[in-house]
Amino acid sequence: MRSLQVILALALGILSVITILLFSIFLSVIFEETLINQTKITTRQSVTQSSITLTNEIANMNATAYGILDELKKTALQDDQIPELLGTSFRLNRNVVSISLVDEKGKISYYAPSQYTPKKIETIYDQRWFQKEKRNEQITFSSPHVQNLFEKNYQWVLSVTSPVTIQAERYILLIDYNFNSLGSYFNKVTIGKRGYSFIVDEKNRLIYHPQQRIIQTNAKEEKLDFVKDKADGVYVTQDQNNTIAIATIPSTGWKVVGVSYLKDSLQEAVSEIRKNTLWIFLTLAILITLMSISVSRYIARPITNMVKVMRDVNDNKFDVYTHENRFTEIQQLSGSYNHLIDHVKELMVQVKEEQEELRKSEMTVLQAQINPHFLYNTLESILWMSERGNNQGASQMVAALGKLLRISLNKGGNYISISQELAHAQSYLTIQQIRYKNQFQYSIEADESILTNTTIKIIIQPFLENALYHGIERMVDEGSIAIRVLDKKERILIEIEDDGIGISPEILQVIEEGKDSEKGGIGIRNVHQRIQMYFGKEYGVGIESELDKGTIISIWLPKS
Repeated sequence: MRSLQVILALALGILSVITILLFSIFLSVIFEETLINQTKITTRQSVTQSSITLTNEIANMNATAYGILDELKKTALQDDQIPELLGTSFRLNRNVVSISLVDEKGKISYYAPSQYTPKKIETIYDQRWFQKEKRNEQITFSSPHVQNLFEKNYQWVLSVTSPVTIQAERYILLIDYNFNSLGSYFNKVTIGKRGYSFIVDEKNRLIYHPQQRIIQTNAKEEKLDFVKDKADGVYVTQDQNNTIAIATIPSTGWKVVGVSYLKDSLQEAVSEIRKNTLWIFLTLAILITLMSISVSRYIARPITNMVKVMRDVNDNKFDVYTHENRFTEIQQLSGSYNHLIDHVKELMVQVKEEQEELRKSEMTVLQAQINPHFLYNTLESILWMSERGNNQGASQMVAALGKLLRISLNKGGNYISISQELAHAQSYLTIQQIRYKNQFQYSIEADESILTNTTIKIIIQPFLENALYHGIERMVDEGSIAIRVLDKKERILIEIEDDGIGISPEILQVIEEGKDSEKGGIGIRNVHQRIQMYFGKEYGVGIESELDKGTIISIWLPKS
């Protein structure tokens, strides 16, 4: 009869060696594949973050430009007030290098700051950065360039232009934004050891590159043809050397392109892992062989008994313990196992509590994603009204803002009544109606029987903001927004309807796909995910829209 000790030693030794060998090979393959995927993910995340940063910067520039345009278009604005308006706008925007009004001949008529001295140039239309073919568009972004309109001013800027009519006179509003902060950001972006990001325009021309000087001297050539006509995503070059990630900025058509050196990462990592794996394999193979022979005689029977006990754990029976004490080692192992069972039970309770805390934290983070620029723009409007003596309008905006913030804070709570949520929305619309000079009208209709029902706070305001900024603001005629709260038997429906410019089917599809991912707008995804976190997957946000007809947002909530 063969000895259990010999069989156990041989079986354990041979099986362990083969297992380690196969596992080492498998691990090497998996590691290589994982490294490729991780490189793609890292590249995509870096480009996505860079595109978000660039999108936010452009959105801020747009908001500033639209604010100045709104003030310039006022019928009561006199010629002597234009320099004061430009000067005030310059002081309120720290990233603005200069603000100018250029007449139809391309000459600078007004500018800020007043201490600048304009250069004697024939016309701005001859400037290389001025995009003549886009002069009729409302807002146009140039490529980054050296500011060359004023004496002794050579800052790196991004120019925003827009036609504007002031008392029947045609001008071009020209705002130069400081590009150094954005350029510094892209200079600091690294992907892996040598990766980087750059920007190209809609015609695949290089706008900004962290190695700009090297490229200008032809010491380095960027393969822009690979990027041309490619959709957003992650790609690997044909030579398998580089990973390329692309993300488009919707408002300008620019693309943020990230480049990482895949081949370098693979060669270095795979070489290192194979070297370490070989030494680990040889060391473990020798140790396992020696330990199998020496230890098997002592652990055969006690370990069998312990295995029987451990099998019960697979059935989630955590109240079964082992009491093997034949040998000191086995006794310690038995005690450690029993201690481990107790520790696992404690960890299960702890993990459950931590998951609950994590869920609450995620809700708080989602709720904190509401756009902060609204507060800044409101305070800016109050400042402008105060400077122009419109104390009544400023007082109304301060009162509405106070009511809005009081409901938003809600003493730290997440739940409010539907009536409070409607009051919050009405305060927001009151502020925006004053800011937009009654450019739109709104109405609120609600079934009074369900106004006391509980909801989470700030679920209507993000969609009102979208309706104003992306729909009604771009209309020539007066717009309208309607809020309806309806009783749908077991559920409550809040509808937000506007008659703005609507959403194209392509963008609407991206928004729908992004409600449960990272693609869509922050406001829509925020509300949708918060509702589902608090009330379940059967509730949330729906969107219907048609170009030139408007948009309807449906928010489904449970009844209390």
